[in-house]
Amino acid sequence: MSPVTILAPIKLAQGKTEANLLAASKTFQLDFVANEAGVLRRELVRKPDGTYLDIVQFRSHEDYLDVVKKEMESPICAAFFAVMDLSDFDPEAEMDVNLSLETY
Repeated sequence: MSPVTILAPIKLAQGKTEANLLAASKTFQLDFVANEAGVLRRELVRKPDGTYLDIVQFRSHEDYLDVVKKEMESPICAAFFAVMDLSDFDPEAEMDVNLSLETY
């Protein structure tokens, strides 16, 4: 069982600000992510082009799939996703799953 890291791109929805994203991210972290044993770490970063990445490391690919399934049913997650422009998002497509070689 190897850890996997997901790089989830985020573009803000029309009318949403970085402050909205940070507030929604904090609630998402405290009320959802913190309760998921399969999530090892999470980092939200701003890219130079003004978009964002949610970098999430999971214990395994199976843990990733389990959390994604729960996200689709969670009102907490829906509130986090509401600050994002998801017009190009395909919910049926799996994110890029990157096998973690080393974690320090």
